[in-house]
Amino acid sequence: MAVSPAPPPRPVAERTRHPFLTYDMIRDIPETIRRTIEKCSGGVESFSRNVRSKNDFYYTGCGTAFFSAMLGADILSLIGRDKLRFECIQALELANHNQISSNSVAIGVSHSGITKTTIDALRSSKEQGAYCLGITHFASSPITQVAHETLVVGNGPDKSRCHTKCYLAGATALTQIGLRLLKQHNANSEHVAGIGRELSEIPELAEKVLVSTDQAMKELAEKNSRKRTFYFAGTGASYPNALEAALKVMETSYVPAQGFETEQLLHGPWVSLDDESVVFIMATEGRTHERSVDLARAATNLGSTVVPLVQAGDREMASICKNVIELPLVDEHLAPYLSIIPLYLFSYYMCLQRNYNPDYLRYLTPSYWDARTIIFPPGTH
Repeated sequence: MAVSPAPPPRPVAERTRHPFLTYDMIRDIPETIRRTIEKCSGGVESFSRNVRSKNDFYYTGCGTAFFSAMLGADILSLIGRDKLRFECIQALELANHNQISSNSVAIGVSHSGITKTTIDALRSSKEQGAYCLGITHFASSPITQVAHETLVVGNGPDKSRCHTKCYLAGATALTQIGLRLLKQHNANSEHVAGIGRELSEIPELAEKVLVSTDQAMKELAEKNSRKRTFYFAGTGASYPNALEAALKVMETSYVPAQGFETEQLLHGPWVSLDDESVVFIMATEGRTHERSVDLARAATNLGSTVVPLVQAGDREMASICKNVIELPLVDEHLAPYLSIIPLYLFSYYMCLQRNYNPDYLRYLTPSYWDARTIIFPPGTH
């Protein structure tokens, strides 16, 4: 009879004040993206050739990894679904409630490469005939034993349990794959090539955003850390950022936070906004900008603190809101790579304002560490 592995010891804080590991990981985002672009180019080419005849793509993961998959998958929206169809399905759902065809590709993202639910989803997909790709930071992790191919991304593991830089590492590799698939299927070549060039410039732009937004987000956190509720809204490629930013606020500061597709927030939940609310709006997408403006006006009228993240030169938002965060002008499919940085900084500084340690979620508290072992038995996450 197999003996269950002993639970790991409760972690001990490596750092007890700023700068925490989480801050270092946020500041490491530009290099993470740069190294992923460099090291994954060969694997991207190989994988893209191997799935050239496939038409259905399923992206999966859990938590931050799932949102990373969503962000990376979005680039395929540039081609008609008659040529390529893609869907993002949370790993538990893909493993247990979905039938996929043998002409499918399943892509699983897991920072550790251990995440049991994601591995189960890939295994189930493989058994149904799908071609499987794993995205991870660890070359010898279990996900490599299930996937037909694996891409090892980033410039080393995320040292904080509140994962940040790995969100963009996985998304970067998937965007590279998506651009290659678009090229193979004869999508708008000029637009695709332009996005590819801009992707190579993202690390340098991310470095600038780190410098330009750090103090502003620190001040916003100082003023708003005791507000009651936090909302994040975005559309298209920015929607995953809304989900990821809300998750980070909950993981670091243990307060209610929700991420919404912008129109969904405008259809009902907006009535919960008041002067105890902070509303972040990712308004970098031109096609839906008007609805972002509507949300900014309504939330401002209700007394909420509104923080729009916009492309440089957005005068309309500046005329409505005091706390506008301007970002470099890039294609809307790449804008989330920049807008997530100030959102991460805000969650970090808010955590500091509330006197918590962002590096360990709540695992330094015995009852929460014990609860974690129920949710994730040893070796499953």
